[in-house]
Amino acid sequence: MERRIALKGATNFRDLGGYGTADGRRVRWRRAFRADTLARLTDDDLGVVAGLGITTACDLRYAEERAAEPSRLLGHARIEVLALGLDKRLGASFLDSYVFADDPVEAAYDYLVENYAKYPFLYAHAYRAIFARLAAGERVVLHCTAGKDRAGTAAAMLLTALGVPRETVFEDYLLTNAYWDYSGRARPGMSPESVAAIFTARREYLESAFNAVETRCGSVEAYLADHLGLDVGAQEALRAACLE
Repeated sequence: MERRIALKGATNFRDLGGYGTADGRRVRWRRAFRADTLARLTDDDLGVVAGLGITTACDLRYAEERAAEPSRLLGHARIEVLALGLDKRLGASFLDSYVFADDPVEAAYDYLVENYAKYPFLYAHAYRAIFARLAAGERVVLHCTAGKDRAGTAAAMLLTALGVPRETVFEDYLLTNAYWDYSGRARPGMSPESVAAIFTARREYLESAFNAVETRCGSVEAYLADHLGLDVGAQEALRAACLE
């Protein structure tokens, strides 16, 4: 199976299948996918996505992003779009404010580290919906704008819930750097260092999410149970649907 799905209108669309778990099983191919924005899919792309058997697209973007760049899957006959992103941003868009920082590179780094620490809790409702759909046997794609931050954290929590080792989870997260084309996203005048801080996946960013979960909840297992309602029975149902 090819992990990356070749599309003209999305560059970071990939399958989460094939990863081994700690108990010797493997994530099923063509069950769960992660992606960047689906607003630019071509008509041919729509055919490819539908051909994957996907039934649900979980949109983790903010309401203003969904309005500015509507998903091309909206109104699709066979794919339901769930708007699971927050209605409002956590604060001002970093791209709108970074130029006022004394050190834009450091500000970008700190901004993302701080936001990753919040994602597991702010998006717990989204993870519950994603896990429930998967446990029910649906094929799901979860995405944001880049497929890096919000989608990256969601994918990391899903793979962790399925029993995929932490190091493999990080390897999947960092694949964004090989696949995502952020052309046109950077603002004029941004330094290469600022672009790198904002538009690349960095291990420290995802580590911030896991550190926040373990600091606040004691363990990822406690987080899954207490914040996502993933008790033993629910976890087994999720794994039965997604593992082989």
